[in-house]
Amino acid sequence: LRENLPAGTLVATVRAVDGDGGVFGKLSYAVVAQPAGRGGLGQAVVRGAWQIFTLNSSSGELRSRLPLDYERAQTFHLVVTATDGGNATATATVRVLLSGEDEYEPVFLRPTWSFRVPEGARRGQSIGQVVATDEDRGVDGVVLYSLAKPSPYFAVNRTTGAIWLLLDGGRGAGTSREMTLEVEAGSPLATSRRATARVTIDVSHTALGLPPD
Repeated sequence: LRENLPAGTLVATVRAVDGDGGVFGKLSYAVVAQPAGRGGLGQAVVRGAWQIFTLNSSSGELRSRLPLDYERAQTFHLVVTATDGGNATATATVRVLLSGEDEYEPVFLRPTWSFRVPEGARRGQSIGQVVATDEDRGVDGVVLYSLAKPSPYFAVNRTTGAIWLLLDGGRGAGTSREMTLEVEAGSPLATSRRATARVTIDVSHTALGLPPD
């Protein structure tokens, strides 16, 4: 079930069969209260999940009572019963898995960042790290980094946000110089919400960007 669907959304239809005819074969469905537990992959199962869904006693239609939030819970376990006219009962377990939507944009801890490339820095050396967070859960909450425009001098680690050198820094002329980058953060999904931070890098002590001798 997708998150944020309106109250009353049909989740599933449970059905039992009874070989009796007449009143003894007429079935009534109900949800049984169950304690909280653990879902798959360590996901929390909501306490009182039986209160979040309603089960039509005659049709077996299971519907949500309210919109569900993936950031609050991802798995719900329900125990349902079918009772015939002679009070004989059968039991089944229903597991409802919630899927998330990309509701929140990533947020950088700072809108602007400043780093310096030290004299003698070598190719592959990290000069700083940007960090962003995302309030979404699941894959929508995974933050990956990239440069808005490729740079001949710098790259960003996709998963950690560390900015590193593509070339040796060399020795500079001592003049004050800066370069700027735009770093983007977003999830692995193509439709991900994205955020951008500006990075200023002091390259005064390097030959980066200078014409060769």
